Amino acid sequence: MKKIFTTLFVLGCLNILAQSDDRLEKFKALKVAFITEKLDLTPKEAQSFWPIYNKYSDDSEKIRENQRLEYRQNVKRGEKLSDLGDDVSEKFVASFLSAEEEQLRLKKQLVSNLKSSISSKKVWRLIRAEDEFKQKMIEEYKKRREKMQEMRKNNN
Repeated sequence: MKKIFTTLFVLGCLNILAQSDDRLEKFKALKVAFITEKLDLTPKEAQSFWPIYNKYSDDSEKIRENQRLEYRQNVKRGEKLSDLGDDVSEKFVASFLSAEEEQLRLKKQLVSNLKSSISSKKVWRLIRAEDEFKQKMIEEYKKRREKMQEMRKNNN
C-alpha cells in the first residue's frame, strides 16, 4: 500500500512539476518527500539528517553544474558529439572522471556523517531510495516523451 501511495504521489507531483517555472524546487520537494517516506525518520533523526543531506545535495549539484558549464563553454550550440576533436574529448573524459571521483568522495563523506545520526540500515535505505527515485523519474520522463510523440503523430 505504501508503494502504491508513493508511486501515485510522485506521478501526481510530476504533473505539477512539468507545468511550473520553478521545476528544480519542485523536483527537490518531490525528492525530499520520497526520501522522508522511505527512511521513516524520527523527529530527532530528521533534525540531524536533513542539514547533512542538504549540504551533500548542494555540493553534489555544484559538481554537476560545473560539468554542464564546462561542456557549454567548449561545445558550440548545435555541434554534434561526433564532430568533437580528440583534444576536447580527452578533456571531457578527464573532467568526467574527476567529477565522478569528487561525487564518490562526497558520498563517502555523507555516509560517514550520517552514521552519527541514523542507523546503517537507514543509510542503506537512503542509498536505495535515491536510486529508486532516480529510476522513477527516468520512467516518468520516458512516458511523457512517448505521450508527446504519440500526440504529435496523431496531430499529423
